[in-house]
Amino acid sequence: MPILKIFYDDKLDPSVRANRTQIQEGLERIMREVLLADPDHCQVIMCASAHCTPKPVYVDMQFRAKEHRTREVVAQAMDAIAEVILKALSAGVRIRAFDIDQAMLHALDIEGEG
Repeated sequence: MPILKIFYDDKLDPSVRANRTQIQEGLERIMREVLLADPDHCQVIMCASAHCTPKPVYVDMQFRAKEHRTREVVAQAMDAIAEVILKALSAGVRIRAFDIDQAMLHALDIEGEG
């Protein structure tokens, strides 16, 4: 599971597109190596936003609550995420992290034709 939803000011879109691979790989590496997530379940979603405050980049991080994901580990992941984004975009970042009780987590994947 972890999922990173990244909303960024649409003025940053050219930089996001130019650094998309670097951002994606860096964030997925953090989820695998810091949060110890299954690579098949890591998700990164990036969306341009016409309005993003108080910083030009907002990251919403959600992950399954697990014993090894302590406050310190989550803080380390947030610092590493900020570093990847700052390196790629040179923009201010706000990050919020939320752990989710597995008993309350529901998911559905539907295969399409394309």
